[in-house]
Amino acid sequence: MKENIRTIGIDDAAFDRAKSTKTFVFGIIVRGYNLVEGVLRTEISIDGIEATKRITSMIVKSKYHEQLRAIFLRSSTIAAFNIIDMNMLSKTTSIPVITVLSEMPDENDVKKALSNLPDWENRLEILNRNPPIEKIRYINKEGRECEVLIQQVGLSSKSDIKNILQISSYSSCIPECLRLADKIGQSFKDYIIK
Repeated sequence: MKENIRTIGIDDAAFDRAKSTKTFVFGIIVRGYNLVEGVLRTEISIDGIEATKRITSMIVKSKYHEQLRAIFLRSSTIAAFNIIDMNMLSKTTSIPVITVLSEMPDENDVKKALSNLPDWENRLEILNRNPPIEKIRYINKEGRECEVLIQQVGLSSKSDIKNILQISSYSSCIPECLRLADKIGQSFKDYIIK
């Protein structure tokens, strides 16, 4: 795999649940681990059902679509419980999708939170269709040993997964595109979309 591949990290903006009904979603395109080449943006509903469709559209309509080699997510839930169908996202963009989780989600807590939404069974079904969580160890560009929890669709081997994580991560165990998407999203914490 080439060292200068382009990846996109996707994360939502911080939001105030009491004031906002929507939030921004940012896609940051990085070549390798250090060259930011683009910023994409869309918006989705908090606890909505359109995340997969909106993110797919944001990527496919961009000039970067054909050049991207991986889509990185922080979780398959975004904007609270707007669920991303990882299989559908990978299929419709023709790009592998990898979530990089900070910790193992508590299934009981997830089910309890989902049960407050009217179509919770459908959301849970999408979550259950998403790939299983697995532990991956790799060395980032700075030489640090990393251990992360991931879900992935579209890559055929663990060596491919490790390789793409290594290429896209510098001093952190989080790929730079995803780390930057999170930082940009956090800067919008006081911005309200109704």
